[in-house]
Amino acid sequence: MDVGNIQDLVKRYFENKDFITNEESTKMALIVPFIRYLGYDPNSPKEVRLEYSAEFTQGDGKKSPDRIDFAIFDKTGAKALMIIEAKPLGTDLQSRSPQLARYIAQMPYLRFGIMTDGCRFLFYGDLESPNQMDSKPFFSFSLDDPKGDWEAIGKELAKFSRDAFNADTLITEAENARYRQAMIERLSKALKEPADHPKFLSWLVGGGVYKGTKTKGVLKRLGKVAKEAIYPALGRVMSEEFIEKIKEGMVRSWDGTSDEPKTESDETASVEASDADIPPEDEPQTGIVTTAEEIKFLETVKAICAKAGVAPDDLLSKDTTNYFNVSYLKPTRWFVRLFGDKRRQCITTLVPLEKAKALCEGYEVDTPPPGFGVSRIYIESVAQTWALQSVIMRSLEILKSPKQTPEEG
Repeated sequence: MDVGNIQDLVKRYFENKDFITNEESTKMALIVPFIRYLGYDPNSPKEVRLEYSAEFTQGDGKKSPDRIDFAIFDKTGAKALMIIEAKPLGTDLQSRSPQLARYIAQMPYLRFGIMTDGCRFLFYGDLESPNQMDSKPFFSFSLDDPKGDWEAIGKELAKFSRDAFNADTLITEAENARYRQAMIERLSKALKEPADHPKFLSWLVGGGVYKGTKTKGVLKRLGKVAKEAIYPALGRVMSEEFIEKIKEGMVRSWDGTSDEPKTESDETASVEASDADIPPEDEPQTGIVTTAEEIKFLETVKAICAKAGVAPDDLLSKDTTNYFNVSYLKPTRWFVRLFGDKRRQCITTLVPLEKAKALCEGYEVDTPPPGFGVSRIYIESVAQTWALQSVIMRSLEILKSPKQTPEEG
């Protein structure tokens, strides 16, 4: 499953959610397409069995038949890979998960179960004990998440596809993900308040850092010193390139300089910059490498604008050491910029701050440094550009109205 499949599911959800009234419509509108995108054929009972009937042993030893909404089998049709239990849109899925636990407990080789209402998908496994479902899902996502990283979610779902499914590998990766998250949470707490974590503090001041007796008073003092040492230590870990980008941004913010000239006047303001903003074609731009993410950003913006009748060839791009421009008709007439800092990605537009906040609900929006735009929207990845199509199109509209200032937009 790729990012395009996920985005199609998101589109299907928003187009149909108001008309989905029961479990059956949830299955047909959202869950069956989800299964198909994983590479399984919902019309082939060898691979996908609807209302799969199985017998489960009750507490008194008696066997009782039960039905599973979807059971997905391997290529031979003999071994169940995972099951999907569907519920009506809006159901509290966590409270209904015991159904999956019963199936996983009594179906040989079954390691995975999915609870879904068509919008939210909870993936459960038996990571802690074989054939005993964990109390919490190891992976989940929601189609109505405004900050959904669809590219990352697509990569994760691809592991459950027909061609890639490997239960042992999936179990190992799921365990690693759980361990990783636990480590992140534990390390974050220790870094924020080292004095509250005696073992971490003892390790930190060991190795010859403090050779005296570690009394309660000494540890309290060293806890304060450790807290002061955290940020300088993290600074050393960051790459020199990343630090240089931060410094460059600070300098521009402090002195108000920019690589684009001022607009002509308030009344006939145009966001078009002068040709001085564009280096001569025969002048090499050293140190600039257009990344795959920047190319993907350009393609996404073109696809968004194409829906409004803008020809892809009318959109141009310009890469700099600090940002990636997308412009209209002329390289100087930009309307959206990508700042590709891997730690804090963002895009800037010509849309006024309050209007941008209204169009980007669920995202952090603020004012960028002078010369970089009118509004700045923070993103987790370029894949979220699709969710910002409203603000991108509004920025283009402002650009195409030369007598309209951004504030009037």
